[in-house]
Amino acid sequence: MRICHIIESAAGGSAAIMASLARHSVRRGHQVHILYSPDRADPHLINALTEGGCTSVSPTPMRRQVTPSDAADGLALRRALTALGPLDVIHSHSSKAGALARFFGRFRRTAQVYSPHGFYTMTGEAPGYVGLVERLLSRITDRIIAVSDHEKRHAIEIGIAPQKVTVIPNGIAPYRPMSRTAARKQLGLFADVFAVGFVGRLSKQKDPFAALDVIARLSASADVMLVMIGDGELRAELERKAAEHRIPVSFHGPLDAKKLFSAFDCLLCTSKYEGMPVTFLESVNCGVPIVSFPVGGTDELVRPDETGFITAPTASGAAGALKRLADMPGERRKAMSKACRALAASHTDVIMGDDTLALYEQLVRHR
Repeated sequence: MRICHIIESAAGGSAAIMASLARHSVRRGHQVHILYSPDRADPHLINALTEGGCTSVSPTPMRRQVTPSDAADGLALRRALTALGPLDVIHSHSSKAGALARFFGRFRRTAQVYSPHGFYTMTGEAPGYVGLVERLLSRITDRIIAVSDHEKRHAIEIGIAPQKVTVIPNGIAPYRPMSRTAARKQLGLFADVFAVGFVGRLSKQKDPFAALDVIARLSASADVMLVMIGDGELRAELERKAAEHRIPVSFHGPLDAKKLFSAFDCLLCTSKYEGMPVTFLESVNCGVPIVSFPVGGTDELVRPDETGFITAPTASGAAGALKRLADMPGERRKAMSKACRALAASHTDVIMGDDTLALYEQLVRHR
């Protein structure tokens, strides 16, 4: 098959999943093209795609916000797609790329696949017209891939026909993390502290202030440290609040956290919404249980009392779950770690990639 992936932001978790799909398709013998917006592109990811055997990796203008230039960007995208020659599948990722690709990239013999990686309408801040646009565009889309059952339920709630949506959970390549001792040394953690990891952008979506509130409730009764790995517009304000209220937290900026999860006793997620965060997959891969508000990915990866806890979206709810985990006997926590690793084996990049290729093949046969 000849496949083109289009993404508006070649950075972050959704870009990593797209890159994984692209490389897997190349390994399976397919021809893969990448079109991405240069405005927010991780050069390491672009290099990995180029060196990973993709036939072409090319920039094309796409702004994340709705702007008067969207029509010009769409026409430029149309020209870029036409220049690639006949395609079997166009797979767009995230809202803007999904809208432009489906509206301007329609070809009679080409299947259109769209991965929102968390619908914009899940934010609670999207203008009312966004849901209408998603419904209308779904009618000219062969299939929408939801990365979790949570995301599929939301798609149906905003009026997208259930038969248009296929759930293919995210997956990552299994890997060996650093030893707990080495990871803790790098992060400056004492051996006996209960380390709670928070990994992601310090932005409104991830709600890191809620994480501070959780730790503030817990720190009076436990030797706990919140470890924040990531950066964003809220960092300075978070540092001020932590200092003012003497909340035990260490800020580490945008480190490559992938192999450092072994330093954590659990991963904390206080996000307002998610599709299925890559951090969940990295956490279970490293044997680290998850304490999370109910977001996309919890249905698949957070099994209560086995791989973590899903709590009410409140500081007291999450603090109670963390306290329960911290007070568990060592053998019980080892059993949870083992369950996490076993669950990770069913959410790999190979499973995700093969399921996606099977969907492509089904759609191409139909076309």
